[in-house]
Order: sequence, then C-alpha cells, then structure tokens
Amino acid sequence: MISTKSRVPRQLIAYILKKGNSYQSDLFIVRYTKNDKHFSRYRAIISKKLLRGAVDRNKLRRQIYEIIRTKDAEREEKHAHDLILIPKKNILPRTFRQIEDDITKNIINRPHDQSEQA
Repeated sequence: MISTKSRVPRQLIAYILKKGNSYQSDLFIVRYTKNDKHFSRYRAIISKKLLRGAVDRNKLRRQIYEIIRTKDAEREEKHAHDLILIPKKNILPRTFRQIEDDITKNIINRPHDQSEQA
C-alpha cells in the first residue's frame, strides 16, 4: 500500500474526475491535475462493473498501489500531479508484471502536461 500522504484526498476526487485532464494507456484511463506539493499523489478507482467481488477489487487495488509505491520512489519529481487511475476491462487477464510494465511506461515515467515538455 502507498502511504496516506501519497494518496489523492477523497475531497479532490470529484474535482479531478470533472475538471482534470485525461489520457489513456493500454490498461488505464488516467485523470490528472497539477498539485502544489513536491510529489505526485495517486488514487485507484475500480468499478463494480469491472469486478463484482470486493475481494477482487481490493486485490487489484493493492497490486496497483504496490507498483506505484515501488516505482514512484525511483523517479525524480519535476512536476507533481494528482492522478486517478481507472482500470479498463482488458486488465482482467493480465499478470502482475504486465500491469507493472503498463504503469511504469505510461503513468509513472510519462510527463503529464504537454506544456511542461517545452
């Protein structure tokens, strides 16, 4: 699990989902906004439509948070963001390593704002 300070606060979830920018990777829809912290914060939202059982949803959430915890500590933070990860249906048959690769390539190591690349 990631630390509480590394999670997007519950109060900001609705704002990020409504007003935030978005992009898609192979396995996730990502909504994000810039924050004023010196580190990025994350939240995984898994729908009951995707996985009916709470045990299955929590297992996937724990896997996502574990990948973020280990991979996000390795990177240097230039611009901090609040990110909400929403898994797509095609995540279900994937292994932990495939999910890890997708998060590492498309979420952790991706510059989130195109204006920051210049």
